[in-house]
Amino acid sequence: MAEPSSTTAVAIAAGTVTLSGSIFGVQYDALLAGFFGGLVSLSYLPPMSAPKIAGTVAGSALLAGFFAPVIAAGSLHYFPWLLGVGDFTRLASGAALGIAAQVVIPAALQRLRSLIGG
Repeated sequence: MAEPSSTTAVAIAAGTVTLSGSIFGVQYDALLAGFFGGLVSLSYLPPMSAPKIAGTVAGSALLAGFFAPVIAAGSLHYFPWLLGVGDFTRLASGAALGIAAQVVIPAALQRLRSLIGG
């Protein structure tokens, strides 16, 4: 059974994702796929505090919500045979981004710091 703090953190992350998704007009299926991808990725990470759990799951969902439609549109453009798959392309790219977000976000921040710092 999950610890109470991790359950609370996941609930906070779900509320944050829903609220921000409605404000920004992001597609909810991509947000949900990224949210579940973040939960899968969270199971492979070491134990964290509740705010860090909420932040990492919310970051996974938001990254997927914003960039999954872009990846889906690009893949449908370059691979026309994927048109038969339909919306599953957006869901699959959202889940993949949600899983990869725990690596992609820190790497992007480190790259940004190295560009700024010189």
